[in-house]
Formats: sequence, structure tokens, C-alpha cells
Amino acid sequence: MLEWTVSKQEEGRRVDRFLMKMFPQAPLSLIYKALRTKTVKVNAHRADPGDKLNAGDHIQVYFSDERAAELGYQKKTIPTPRVQSSLPSIPIIYEDEQVIFFNKPAGVLSQKDTPESYSLSEYIVDYLAGQGEVASNAFRPAICNRLDRGTTGIVAGGKSLGALQSLTAMIREHSSEKTYLAICHGQCHWKKEMWLCHRWSKDSKRNQVSLEKVYVSENRPYNLIKEGQVLCRAKVLAISSQYNLTLFSLQLITGKSHQLRAQLAAEGFPMVGDHKYMGKEKKDSLPFPIKNQLLHAYTFKVQDALEPLQYLEHRTFAAPISGDFMRVTKLAFAQWVPIFSNQGE
Repeated sequence: MLEWTVSKQEEGRRVDRFLMKMFPQAPLSLIYKALRTKTVKVNAHRADPGDKLNAGDHIQVYFSDERAAELGYQKKTIPTPRVQSSLPSIPIIYEDEQVIFFNKPAGVLSQKDTPESYSLSEYIVDYLAGQGEVASNAFRPAICNRLDRGTTGIVAGGKSLGALQSLTAMIREHSSEKTYLAICHGQCHWKKEMWLCHRWSKDSKRNQVSLEKVYVSENRPYNLIKEGQVLCRAKVLAISSQYNLTLFSLQLITGKSHQLRAQLAAEGFPMVGDHKYMGKEKKDSLPFPIKNQLLHAYTFKVQDALEPLQYLEHRTFAAPISGDFMRVTKLAFAQWVPIFSNQGE
């Protein structure tokens, strides 16, 4: 017989999905039969597949060790945090028992792109293991939003199943608002906040997107966008005539790969350091090289929080700029440095 006590991390998971995680080789028919015949018990009673687990619940599964192994079960082991000398220390903006917000530096992957690579998805598990917060067989802490390798700023992570589901739902349903900063070549003279809508397509082999303009307008609600279109809002914060640059504030509405980079480039304002979308014309006007696109996920605002994160409602978290973004801001937009250097709420 196998036994577990449900942790706070796993609270809220359905019984059948908990069993699917523990026995990944088991067919659904076997899991449902085990529940029906009381081969699986929760708190010494029969459970239905859709029942939600609570922290402290006691689960018993009447499988032999041999049978459990055949169904893919592996005993939980405490992970040893890995030392990755090539990965910089990831600053933490905010952390509590449920969530963690990182300030991702440039050059760090959000998710691994090869089996050998190491990303923020592995880092969060190793970091929490180092804090004594061990992932279980049925739950692995994870990040909820991805940034390109060269993009910096806020990445939200869930430390429990409920928090992970809540954050993911808030991002998907626009119950949270993410604001980005970008420094682009060219001088943009938009006087008002603009809506940018384009048709989007991606060449997976080249890892590059192409766009066709639908509209750029002062007022167009995003609920009118159609399938295959992408939308963002862009506001000019400042212009540097000396260096031929524009500082933008951006709100991502649809969230497709490379969207903000490609949309601004399509309007004639490629991001500094973004060689993929800069085009053939040489636009560099800075006295030092820039290795990564100057795009920064600056704030994450929780608007309508879902359980169990109601305590975060109406709170806004900010990631201070650093690295090349800070260097160029000091050079061309010095008045904004004190504002973009602040962390927290």
C-alpha cells in the first residue's frame, strides 16, 4: 500500500489528476476503476474523480510496489539544488508562501530550448529546494509567463498548485495588466496612446514573425480583434533627438511570440539591440554596443485576483531596470532613471 498526505502546494488538485501525476503510465480507465472499487481512498473513504483535495488529506492506494512501478510511480526524492556557474543570480522582486516574482536578466531562458540547457523553470525549483520548499511528485513549482532570452523584467511564478492556476488564469483572462518599457530607434511623435493591430504569422524554422498592418489608431477596443491578429497599446514617454531614440511604454494585449518587437519594428521603430527585427538599415547611434533588445517587462498589476490570491488584488509590482537598459536610459533619458529604478509597489 502507498500513502501520502496532501501538502499545501498540492491543495485544490482533483483526485483523478493527482493520481494521473503519481501514476503517469496508468490508463484513465484503471484510475477510475481504482476509485470506484475503493482501491484508492481519501481520508479512509471512497472518493469521486472530481473531488478536490485539501491540505492534510490522507490518500491510500492499495497497489503493490511492483504494480505501482509498472504504472510509472517513482518515490519522491529531495532534490539537491544544482550549481549553475553560467546562470546569474536572479533578483527576487516579491515572495510569499504562494507566489514569487523574479526580475529576469538578459540572456536567461524562461524555458529550456534544449535538453541540456538550464532556464528559469529549473531555477525556481532549485531555488525553492534550497529554501527547504521541496516539490512533490504531484506538483512542481513553475513560472506563469515567458520572456524572450534577451528581454528583461518580471516573471511570475506559482509555489503552489492553486497559485499557479490562479496566476495563469489571471494572465489568460486579462485580470492582470503587464506594462513593458522599450527603447527604439527613430523619433516617434505620437501625441496620444495608440492601439497597434497587425496580422501575425511565424516562420518556425527562422524563429521570426512577419506582420501585416491592420490599423494604428488612437481609439479601437481590443475586443474587435480577429483570429490571427495581435494587439498592443503604445505610449511615447520621451524622445532623444541627440541619439535618435524613443522611449515607449507598452501594454501587451494578445501576447504572441516576438509580438512587441515585431510590431514596433513594423511601424519603423525597431528596438535598440534587436538585430532580428532591425532590418538592413544601420541605425546604431550609441557610443557602446548593445547585445540584447531593450525591452523590459516593468510592472505586473493584479486587477481581479482569483483564489487563493485575493490578498494580491489591486497590487502592482515593479521590476527596476538594469544592465544595458539602464545604461541607455542614463545616456538618453536621464530624467526617467529615478522612476525606473524603484522596486516593489
